[in-house]
Amino acid sequence: MSSLNELTEKANALKAAGNLAGAIAVHEQLVKLAPTNGAVLHNHAAALGDAGRNLEAVAQAERAFATGLDAPQTWLVLARALAGVGRADDSIKAFRESVRRQPLNREAQRELAQMVWMRTADLGKALESVDAALKASPQSIELKLLRGEIIGQSGDAQGEYDEVSPVLAAYAGQNAFLELVGVNAALAAGRFEDALKHARVAMDLAPGEQKVIAGLCRSFLAVGEAREAALLASRLHASYPLDQFYIALLATAWRMLGDERCHDLYNYDRFVGAFSLSCPNGWASVEAYVDDLLETLDRLHSYETHPYGQSVRHGSQLPSIFSFGEPVLDAYKQAIRGPIQRFLQQIGAGGDPLRVRNRGGHQIYSAWSIRLKASGYHVNHVHPQGWLSSACHLRLPKSGGPDDKSGWLMFGEPGIPTTPKLAPEHYIKPRIGVMAIFPSYMWHGTAPFSGDIRRTTIAIDLVPAPVSAI
Repeated sequence: MSSLNELTEKANALKAAGNLAGAIAVHEQLVKLAPTNGAVLHNHAAALGDAGRNLEAVAQAERAFATGLDAPQTWLVLARALAGVGRADDSIKAFRESVRRQPLNREAQRELAQMVWMRTADLGKALESVDAALKASPQSIELKLLRGEIIGQSGDAQGEYDEVSPVLAAYAGQNAFLELVGVNAALAAGRFEDALKHARVAMDLAPGEQKVIAGLCRSFLAVGEAREAALLASRLHASYPLDQFYIALLATAWRMLGDERCHDLYNYDRFVGAFSLSCPNGWASVEAYVDDLLETLDRLHSYETHPYGQSVRHGSQLPSIFSFGEPVLDAYKQAIRGPIQRFLQQIGAGGDPLRVRNRGGHQIYSAWSIRLKASGYHVNHVHPQGWLSSACHLRLPKSGGPDDKSGWLMFGEPGIPTTPKLAPEHYIKPRIGVMAIFPSYMWHGTAPFSGDIRRTTIAIDLVPAPVSAI
């Protein structure tokens, strides 16, 4: 019989290789061998959480605590799992327990700040825990940078740059990561020449680092040096061909240069589609199914504002919709099979980055729901880890007329600064129960809207699979 150490090493190796299902199976063996071992239960809970099996992760974390374990890492696992099942206030309590035991843990502090921000839309409250930790440890560079990030994620890009600038100045020319922080903050604040300076220094310090190359590429696009940007984007795409962000960078540089290859990637007529949902088993019609979806999503959406690092503004995001154990949400997998198959048939085969991966089937990579308030919108963005992305509209604001594009999906306008600024090239009018599907590398966002109705959608990222995996 394998020892606990041997099985633990096996589980860790499987997880490192990306085989979460295999790792969880080994953790289940470990739990049977040592059902009262707190560390074993913690590791099982962490693996379940990584796999999005949050209800099970909560149960295993609570079992770990029952053994007497009281580690900050276990509180962090529990907090994340509670957030994943929609228990936002309980999640905040668990995050507080984690940072109380380990106040300099940047990851825990960031996630606590995000949860408080999403629940309250109050920047001061979101900063409270970080400020308390900084008061006790004023030399913490990580927390100083985190404070700037939180300010930026609340919508104050110039405030973020002002917050991080003293740290950047103190360590100028010494650390590529810090220079990259400067790139991101300066770009967001519209200080494009400053961003380029930071990017050049970072490139000197770490010329082979992928994120540094991307930072220099984005800086070149911001100042209008499209030819230099295209060279770097081509290099990134050649090294990381599945990363959708690098395809978007390359397409953006080509568009700025007037290179027709941009339109081969951004072929809206063929590569963007809109298809009605299929009616899943148990419902009389798609309309009845959409009504039940809305009822469930309205109950689960509990946040006041957007999470950090996501595209939504003036709205809430409900992550991992298949982790709630809600039958109506689980049925969405069946409702989208028909639309996705029709889209795959529409695009067909080819040698471009989209069609070369078309194997006839799909797997769901991630799924979430967005509910936008009045004046809400999505900033333009791509989905780096996806292949196909989608948005299905369930509730819409009223149209202001035939020329009103409020709340419409728009494509082609980059979500990064460019000189000159590039406008949207293509729009899709949303329709209830209709799923828009498009390449994950395609810049997309939404036009803001007004009115009292909250715009509700489900979005999914897909990756390729054989037909048998559908």
